[in-house]
Amino acid sequence: MMCLMLTTEPVDAYDSAAWQSFAVAVVGAAAALAGLLVVACSININRVIELPSVVSRMAASLALFTGVLTAGTVLLVPGQDRWVAGIELAAVGGVMAAATARNHGLRAARREYRRNALGAAVLAVISSLLVVAAGVLCAARAGGGLYWLFPGVVVAFSVGLFNAWVALVEILR
Repeated sequence: MMCLMLTTEPVDAYDSAAWQSFAVAVVGAAAALAGLLVVACSININRVIELPSVVSRMAASLALFTGVLTAGTVLLVPGQDRWVAGIELAAVGGVMAAATARNHGLRAARREYRRNALGAAVLAVISSLLVVAAGVLCAARAGGGLYWLFPGVVVAFSVGLFNAWVALVEILR
């Protein structure tokens, strides 16, 4: 008879060493997605450059992928104190939020694309703020700490992939 064993040992939400497997996966995925974004832009570079709103969205996506890659790297630093890792994560999330808020592409977007651009911009800032929350809560050892990093990463990847799709396919319509 096969028995399913569930572990009852909680993963420490405030210990970056417990998150190393997650960090390794995130770093690899973020690097691959940044490469995908560059390829997507280069395939349609002439059309991308003609549309300032798309250029801005690609910059925001690159900032998301770079921020997630950096956040994962922070978790991989051996022997780092919880509060140092938390402060570093909060700083990374803050830079992500500023870069994505600045490069939202709304001003230059044509009227029919503004709603999509607004949705992508809002989600990009939210994902960045989730990284900030993970850092602050990890440093404070409160509120779930690093567990806030997971939704931030998922939303960042989703927004970045959506924007890469725009650069690869949608701008040709």
